[in-house]
Amino acid sequence: MQTIRKVLEVLDYIVYAPKPVNVTEIAREFDMSISNAYKYLDDLYKGGLLSKNSDKSYFPSFKLVEYGSIILKKINLREIAHPHLVNLMVKTGQTVHLAIKEGYEGIYIEKIEGPNSLPMMSRIGMKINLYATAFGKAILAHLPEEEIEEYLESVELKKRGKNTITDPNKLKNELKKIRERGYSIDNEENEIGIFCIGAPIFNYDKKVIGGVSISMSAARAEGEKVDEYIRYVMECAKNISKLLGYKG
Repeated sequence: MQTIRKVLEVLDYIVYAPKPVNVTEIAREFDMSISNAYKYLDDLYKGGLLSKNSDKSYFPSFKLVEYGSIILKKINLREIAHPHLVNLMVKTGQTVHLAIKEGYEGIYIEKIEGPNSLPMMSRIGMKINLYATAFGKAILAHLPEEEIEEYLESVELKKRGKNTITDPNKLKNELKKIRERGYSIDNEENEIGIFCIGAPIFNYDKKVIGGVSISMSAARAEGEKVDEYIRYVMECAKNISKLLGYKG
């Protein structure tokens, strides 16, 4: 078992190395003999997981790319996220949403109602705006600048709740703050009486692919409890991102 673990550690090192790696570097990095280092590298090479240059340095093979492609096709975000969403609901007692970006809108792919939840219009499969929702702003904040500009040029920021941000420049400032702190707030911006906390979900390629949020009564959103909920939401989003291969 230890031998298998060491082989995987060597493979992991080579995958993340900035350039091809030789036997001497592996021996030095893992404090092992040249003969053992060669054995691990040769096993990985013969297994098709490494390729070899003429100078006998090793680098990841395209077989790993093939594996990655197959794995990506099998990933089901809703299925992967579900236990973490349930855990978030248990910790907060509030309604939890999981959503992804689809064009210029968001779409709910999971909703778990908590014991303290309020009646809400949200439902699985429902499309909703990005600019006035917690999960939506968390997604927007982590898009490339050119995509944010394209979004703002294409979408009319209509007033939806009493605190909706309808000025593009103010929204850009809000997105900058969200990017810096790692979470978003919707304080009656999308629905009157509803307060939400959101955080982004990233994939293996460090791209934002969705967001998680909790929703509660705006009247009950108070200081210390909100800070605690923010930590829970960010932790949930981080755990889901890790399962998708994110290493940020």
